Amino acid sequence: MFGPHVKFAALASIFALVSAQVFAHFHARPPAIKAERQPEIAFAGKAQAQAARWSGGSGATEHRIEADAQGQYFTNVEIAGARCRMLVDTGATTVALSYEDAAAAGIFPFPSDYKYSVSTANGVARVARVKLNQVRVGALVVRDVDAIVGERGALGSSLLGMTFLSKLSKIESSRGSLLLRQ
Repeated sequence: MFGPHVKFAALASIFALVSAQVFAHFHARPPAIKAERQPEIAFAGKAQAQAARWSGGSGATEHRIEADAQGQYFTNVEIAGARCRMLVDTGATTVALSYEDAAAAGIFPFPSDYKYSVSTANGVARVARVKLNQVRVGALVVRDVDAIVGERGALGSSLLGMTFLSKLSKIESSRGSLLLRQ
């Protein structure tokens, strides 16, 4: 009834439609990299004990960060059992990991994953999108955090951006300290 060319065209159209749906499904979300190397470990020490205090019976956990001499807020962050020092940056849309900090956490995107471009203080950098199982700052724990990883040498330092900060109930700067509340 139909010639071979019509049958071939129909099959090609079906194949293209299915391929487009599969492509859209797998490429609509950032690749999930499960970044857990070891079980959750508890912080020890005076600073972490202070961060773990409950705030006025409200059930909120707080972490306070003192500004450095330049007025910037750096804090220690734990990702997949690895600790790195990050700049708290409300102007950064996402958590941004340097290649070195990502590698320390066992996160190694494939070279083909570095397909996104971002503007940095040093110009344009190529990055890979990842999802972090959890990010810990003191006693604060945020799960399923979208992040980017810069190519080797692309990012000078890691940034604790809004994909983490927006999941907190409060961010407050006052007299040289930054309060993060969950």
